[in-house]
Amino acid sequence: MDSSSFSDAIAPDDQSILRSLTRIGQSLGLPIDLADVLSNESMPEDEDPLWVLQTSAMQAGIVLDETHVDSGAEAFGFLSEGNPIVLAYNDGSLRVLEKANWRSVEMFTTNDQVNSKVISRYKLGQLFTTSPAPRMLIARKQFECDSVSATSHGHAGDHASPTPMRRFIALLNLDRRDVWMVVLFALVAGVLSLATPLAVESLVNVVSWGTQFQPLIVLGLMLLTCLAIAGVLRLLQTVVVEIIQRRQFVRIASDLAHRFPRANQEHLRGECPRELANRFFDIMTIQKATAVLLLDGVSIVLTTVLGMVVLAFYHPFLLGFDIVLVIAMVSFIWVLGRGGIRTSIEESIAKYHVAHWLQDVIAQPSVFKTSGGEGLAIQRTDRLTADYIAARQQQFRVVIRQVGFAITVQIIASTAVLALGGWLVIGGALTLGQLVASELIVTVVVGAFAKAGKSLEKFYDLMAGVDKVGHLVDIPADQRIEIGPVDEGPAQVTWSNLSFRGTAWSSKIPAATIQPGERVAITGDDISGRSCLARSIAGLIDVPEGLIQIAGIEAAQAATSGMGKLVSYAGARDIFRGSVRENIDLGRRGIGQHRVREVTGQVGLTATIEQLENGLQTTLQTGGYPLSEEQILRLLIARALAVRPKLLVIDGLLDDLDESVRAALWPHLAPETPSWTLIVFTNRKDVAERCDHTLFIRRP
Repeated sequence: MDSSSFSDAIAPDDQSILRSLTRIGQSLGLPIDLADVLSNESMPEDEDPLWVLQTSAMQAGIVLDETHVDSGAEAFGFLSEGNPIVLAYNDGSLRVLEKANWRSVEMFTTNDQVNSKVISRYKLGQLFTTSPAPRMLIARKQFECDSVSATSHGHAGDHASPTPMRRFIALLNLDRRDVWMVVLFALVAGVLSLATPLAVESLVNVVSWGTQFQPLIVLGLMLLTCLAIAGVLRLLQTVVVEIIQRRQFVRIASDLAHRFPRANQEHLRGECPRELANRFFDIMTIQKATAVLLLDGVSIVLTTVLGMVVLAFYHPFLLGFDIVLVIAMVSFIWVLGRGGIRTSIEESIAKYHVAHWLQDVIAQPSVFKTSGGEGLAIQRTDRLTADYIAARQQQFRVVIRQVGFAITVQIIASTAVLALGGWLVIGGALTLGQLVASELIVTVVVGAFAKAGKSLEKFYDLMAGVDKVGHLVDIPADQRIEIGPVDEGPAQVTWSNLSFRGTAWSSKIPAATIQPGERVAITGDDISGRSCLARSIAGLIDVPEGLIQIAGIEAAQAATSGMGKLVSYAGARDIFRGSVRENIDLGRRGIGQHRVREVTGQVGLTATIEQLENGLQTTLQTGGYPLSEEQILRLLIARALAVRPKLLVIDGLLDDLDESVRAALWPHLAPETPSWTLIVFTNRKDVAERCDHTLFIRRP
């Protein structure tokens, strides 16, 4: 929101911000470190009055999303979901709303006096009718699935990961209120469903004593009422489970949206990030399997338990039958199911190996289309497919033995209860109605038991899906620290003696200092060391040995704070699927369309953009299509210039451009009045000669 809209607003004081964030942290279960809370002195000029509040919240792992609601009922809905609400007033006071409970909420006020009280929903609605209306911010965790990750289970820095079952329980715990609601509905529906066998028992007894129609009508109406209520409850179950599925998708997507941009690059070394992100699609498996588990699984368990209880009341022999059936079910799940989760995970791994390979094949036509690699593509696909089939066979063996055992139990149990019940009827221990009711109950129970045999395959798929998504939320995110305002003008860059190592190579870079506003070329034959230095200055990788500082701030912190206004890097050909404008401004605040057009003109892209179908709104594919390679390089430089950084790092891009293009770009990269410090990594002599001086990086 434009800060000019709040020019008359007063920024909340430091104590109000600290108290509000502490209260929000308690509500969300996040500890607030005093070091995360900034002071109003650190707020840049012309910023939103709530900049310190929102930035401090971000550093504490809390997102404050500003939104607008038309009524207290909408706000109560957010509070019911467990999301605290912050109301910010023009006088600088803050109110925190939390703990919605039926028809009331708790309100925490931080003005001259700290005050906490419970208000009604009517009073809540009045808070949004004042003039001027307060600004409303909804609080939620940045990493909403942190409880599912390895760090929350004590496995941080450990090769071991929590089991899929523990992850799944943690995921369900996030919706525990709704899960208990599903269980309650299933319990009541299960009790009401017993009306069928009990009504049949009564019907048999009534018919055996005569042919009166009044009891039949009463029984029919009672059965209709019970089954109708049970049907409504099952419908409500389905609605609640659908809401849980939606929340799972949004929660995991939101967590990864905050986690991926800050992913620790050292943790991702040796991984293919795009292929790793494909595991997100397992959320679909989690959603569908969760629905089956909560709808069918819970109903099966409760129906079985209630049915067995009824049988136990009929006769002690039937109680013994229950015990035998329970032992069979335990054997069915725990003994015959051994290895089910492990083989399902192995099947999933094999599936992703096939997908990764096919992804490589279609993305590299120079290898597999024109270089004779088609045979390799087919051979490896066949081998990976065979691996998948082998893994699938191992998984199917577990499933088929459970299904076979369940069907066997169904046959034996149905026959046994009929024979046992008939013998008890002949002996006068059971009535004919109880026999029929017992047979119906056992039919339902063992039928559900047999159905569970195939449903367990869904459970194994669920465990594999949770395992895959769990590896995504295990990716550690680097902490983002806002440094506040820094000195005006270009930044000074210094580094101590640095050391980088890789497979069969090492690089040592001597200490150096680059003064503010200087244009420095870094060249030499140590290509690996040069690349590592560029990426370290840009904050993309950590420095194993040594320290890099930009404007007196560690490079990793400088690069990630201030929305790129301190350090801007142009090197990797990173073009994402989005409009031309989005690929330049990256959604950063303060970069309007005028600035985007200005920098595209400076890099010579104006004519190109005018020829595109939708101009700046034209969608670019991942990789840059429909732009050419040279146009992509120009766009990357425009992206780096757009933010007007204090340090501009150009990593090898100029080497791939024509000399005339480099000459045209140079006045904009290095203006006569320095707006930033410029570091150019190059092997071109003409580029190095344009700089104030050159640093050489040699192989050791």
